Amino acid sequence: MTEKKFFFPLILLRTALTFVWLLPAIYFKEIINALSSFTGGDKQQIFAVAIGLLLTIFWIKLINVAVYRISDFMIINMSVNIMKKIYLECFDYVHNHSFRFFANNFTGSLIKKINKFVGAYDNITDTLTFEVSPILLNLIFILVIIGLQDRRLSLVMFVWFVIFTLIQYFLYKWNYPYEIRANEQDSKISWALSDTITNNFNIKVFGSLRREYATFKGEITTWSKLQKARRYRGMVIWSTTGVLMVFIEFIVFYMALTSWSTDLITMGFFVLLQMYLLKLMDQLWVLGNIFRHLYRWFSESAEMLEILNEQHEVQDSPNAKSLKLHQGVIVFDKVSFAYEGESAVFSNLSFRIKPGEKVAFVGESWAGKTSIIKLLFRFFDIQEGKISIDDQDISTVTQESLRNNISLVPQDPILFHRSIRDNISYGNPHASEEEIIAAAKMARCHVFISKLNEGYNTLVGERGIKLSGGERQRVAIARAILENKSILALDEATSALDSESEKLIQEAMDEVMKSKTVIVIAHRLSTVMKMDRIIVMDKGTIVEDGSHGELVAKKNGIYKKLRDIQSGGFVE
Repeated sequence: MTEKKFFFPLILLRTALTFVWLLPAIYFKEIINALSSFTGGDKQQIFAVAIGLLLTIFWIKLINVAVYRISDFMIINMSVNIMKKIYLECFDYVHNHSFRFFANNFTGSLIKKINKFVGAYDNITDTLTFEVSPILLNLIFILVIIGLQDRRLSLVMFVWFVIFTLIQYFLYKWNYPYEIRANEQDSKISWALSDTITNNFNIKVFGSLRREYATFKGEITTWSKLQKARRYRGMVIWSTTGVLMVFIEFIVFYMALTSWSTDLITMGFFVLLQMYLLKLMDQLWVLGNIFRHLYRWFSESAEMLEILNEQHEVQDSPNAKSLKLHQGVIVFDKVSFAYEGESAVFSNLSFRIKPGEKVAFVGESWAGKTSIIKLLFRFFDIQEGKISIDDQDISTVTQESLRNNISLVPQDPILFHRSIRDNISYGNPHASEEEIIAAAKMARCHVFISKLNEGYNTLVGERGIKLSGGERQRVAIARAILENKSILALDEATSALDSESEKLIQEAMDEVMKSKTVIVIAHRLSTVMKMDRIIVMDKGTIVEDGSHGELVAKKNGIYKKLRDIQSGGFVE
């Protein structure tokens, strides 16, 4: 509201200031006329008049500068506040996009698009406010002032300005496709850099630096060709601008000289015209550059606008309510689901998990096990059927409340580049130090944390790269322990641990899972033997369901077959 309140008064103030800024030239004209009309007599009188006019010019300029700076301060304050809002809106809108959106977009590219979008807004508003508006207002006032003395000159300058602006517009429109393509290629460069820097470890392991360099060189070569084409066209535009200015300068001064020779204008007016014309030429040259920059900034913002105009794939229903968790009953009722452009993962999948029940989903890869968790968290929407928690359809509750009631330990936990303390307490930011340490001890990560120089203050690096896979997983488990939610999902939670760590974690998880509804996704069957139920999946279908003892008793059962494959080191 504050920005809207001051916007129009600021525009009016800048308009007035632009007009006042042109007044000194009029007083200079009077000084020149007074001096040129002197043919003898009281020189001191003329000198006094000239000094009075000069003092008037001095005060006009001094006051104008002061008021300009005040208005600049207000405009800058307003502009930065709007940029702040844009950043926050981009942050909120982007993070509300679906799991699929982030799987299909690179982090570095998204960051650059947001930064360029905000930067484009800043540049466009500054340019329109501080450059375009004064140019247009100067033109109007100059044409009016000149027109009061010589309408022909004013008309010629107006017609020429219209022609100049149209030519500039069409020339930059001609160059705009190259601006778009160059900007898209610029995003590809950011993507390529981000991808290779993130995977620097893989590049070193595979000794593929030369290959990646060649790929990056290809992208840079395309980028350089587009940059050259864009800039060569820019040179054509600048050359055209220069020629147009030479012509108008010659025509206006030729007409002014003819008017002076016939006593239609005074020498002072001729000087005034020269001052205004030179000022106008300078600003029109700036206007040409403004067209070039505006087209570039519009092209830079285009990619982010596409993201902001792209509807969120997973959205809360208009009347969505918060999930009210009572017991933790999870029901999949005739659920059908397929990823976009792929064959169905599930068709009429149904199962029920009772309050406090510990259920493991096992099966070979691509059986659909992890998709169950993704659907439970509503990272994707199902095509048919219903998923409910305590008789509440998860499509009718807010995503935030849904996810605030479920803890997840993923197969490959990604940590924030923050301290270990911050990562453990992320799901419970108000937890005390004692609670954080207690959760770490239960997850069997307190010992290795204590051995670090900075202890719980240790920064884990981007995505937790400073920690081993097993250490990251234990920190993620500690985070889930501290959340203490009624529903717990474990997606291969012990896959990155050695046998000794797995044993310790399993002991901790036995404690953590008490009085919770638990879903475990596992390949290593040694981690699921104590589950209340084990559901065996095959190609998106439930083929077996029972306890460990019941399933191994089936002679030709799939679970027994998987158990036999893993029998080396398997303890029944």
